[in-house]
Amino acid sequence: MTPGPLLPFIGALLISAACVCPFARLAKRIGAVATVKSDRWHTAGEVPRLAGPAILIAMSPWLPFEHILLLAVFCLIGALDDVRSLSAGAKAAALAGAAILAGIVTGLWWVPIVIWIACNAVNMLDHADGLAASATTASFLGLGGDIGMAGAGACLGFLCFNYPPARLFMGDSGSLLLGAAVVLLASTRGFDASLAWIAVPLIDAIFVTTRRLLQGRRPWIGGTDHLGHTLIRLGVNRQVLPAIYGAAALTAGLIFCCG
Repeated sequence: MTPGPLLPFIGALLISAACVCPFARLAKRIGAVATVKSDRWHTAGEVPRLAGPAILIAMSPWLPFEHILLLAVFCLIGALDDVRSLSAGAKAAALAGAAILAGIVTGLWWVPIVIWIACNAVNMLDHADGLAASATTASFLGLGGDIGMAGAGACLGFLCFNYPPARLFMGDSGSLLLGAAVVLLASTRGFDASLAWIAVPLIDAIFVTTRRLLQGRRPWIGGTDHLGHTLIRLGVNRQVLPAIYGAAALTAGLIFCCG
């Protein structure tokens, strides 16, 4: 039996787990930290939020060169926001420019639209420890192939530190990177598939955006009105995450055995 897709999965997991600590130390040094609020699984302390570069490094051995450069742009935009807190307009404009660049690279006119939506949706889903990374792990596993398995491994390596109570947040550098990475991988399967593989963050984003607009609020201003917050208030706690990770591990094992 050949290693098959398990090699990029394990390789990216180990690289990611090894890289997140140096970037966490860097985040503390340059002020890229978040004060934890009551809308997450825990309620105290400052947590570094610069995991995007580590995740990108972990995926890079299995990515096409042009995708590495493209994802680095999304990661950089997010990192700047993690450090300096860009204005909503500046961030939206930079993200739109990167999305247009993705359309040029892929040659698909609809990719900028879907990537822009995906990046914002994953960013909005990252409101509680482990949620955004778990959702994108599932997407990568479902998409499969070396890139999909590397993406899943990179996310799980990060999740070793993001399991609640988190010692590290992905930050915008991670959420924008992961949203773009899922769409780039799914884009070869068409427009419908690209939307389908961001369904979890997309459903949450639609729910929150609609609710805030109906209440006369700005959709991009954070709050405790996500679906995840509703589950927390209903009593669902961090003990559900081992089941998510177990399902991810089982899926990886099945892909390996069948491959």
